[in-house]
Amino acid sequence: MHLDPRINWSLIGSMNQDIEPALFSLLRAIKKQGSLQKSALSLDMSYRHSWGLLKKWENEFNSPLAIFRRGRGHGARLSELGEKLLWADEYLETQLRPNLDKINETLNESLADYLQKGQKKKIHIFASNGLAIKHLFKLLENEASLKIELQTLGSLDSLQNLHNGYCQVAGFHLPLELIHDEVLSLFKRWLSPEQRLLTVSTREQGLMVKPGNPKKIRQLEDLTKRSIRFINRQANSGTRIIVDQLLKSEKIKSKQINGYKNEEFTHAAVAAMVASGAVDTGFGIKAAAEQFNLDFVPILREIYLLAIDEKLDNKTVKHIVSLLKSPEFRRPVNKLAGYDARQSGKAFNLQW
Repeated sequence: MHLDPRINWSLIGSMNQDIEPALFSLLRAIKKQGSLQKSALSLDMSYRHSWGLLKKWENEFNSPLAIFRRGRGHGARLSELGEKLLWADEYLETQLRPNLDKINETLNESLADYLQKGQKKKIHIFASNGLAIKHLFKLLENEASLKIELQTLGSLDSLQNLHNGYCQVAGFHLPLELIHDEVLSLFKRWLSPEQRLLTVSTREQGLMVKPGNPKKIRQLEDLTKRSIRFINRQANSGTRIIVDQLLKSEKIKSKQINGYKNEEFTHAAVAAMVASGAVDTGFGIKAAAEQFNLDFVPILREIYLLAIDEKLDNKTVKHIVSLLKSPEFRRPVNKLAGYDARQSGKAFNLQW
């Protein structure tokens, strides 16, 4: 709900009457179209209604507002009175509109809590896929005052959408053991110091392998063996950033890995590929490995963060923090293999 102050004219006489805004729209259309019929069509108004509106106010003013050329369909133009009325309305709009807009903004800010009662606040979220964040979304969707619009994207893509103003919240993964200038530069490109960062959870990432680890995969270097078939995550995902940085730090070239260019879009999809025997290993979370009864070789921990647009109202931000700190969120997340939600809801400092 939104209040919008407007300018209205009244005709003061024996009977005070408010002039319908539609009359000024009709006069403006006649001046532009040069025809009552075309004007009516442009305003989605019937010819009969437009004619009646015009004649009603001509009777009130006791003077014509439009001059019609002889013969049906030969066009029309505004009379001198019609021109003066239209000029007066446009002049008043030009002079008063800037002040009305300021009044409008102040008024709606002051009455926001009352005007928004019973309405859901819409929050656009772009977020990297994850089990903990899915649980948070469920809690947010259960809130009667909020309407959540979620789109799942990779970490960097989500942050880019936040930077470009397409959402108010972006969720992304950051590898804790790889927080250095090169990795941070990828994320800081789309972040600003004014944005608030909230911790959602941490989780273990590593190599998912078949039960018993028949190929004896224990480290990233093992991926270079010709017999090992690997499945990767998509570009710009948090997991793909981790894989690429780990390979770089260990001086392993991607072309040495059989399957590096083959991609899946979720941890579950990677785990399913390993479980089916289509590949021997893939990089992912411990919880996905457990879900598909796979063995897991831990490599590092990563943190899931929410970046909050600085314009998002403080009341909503506090509500998100309270949900993250609640037992309803922490308890089920802590039960997930490799997950830790003990710090959820706490601010995270990115070191600018």
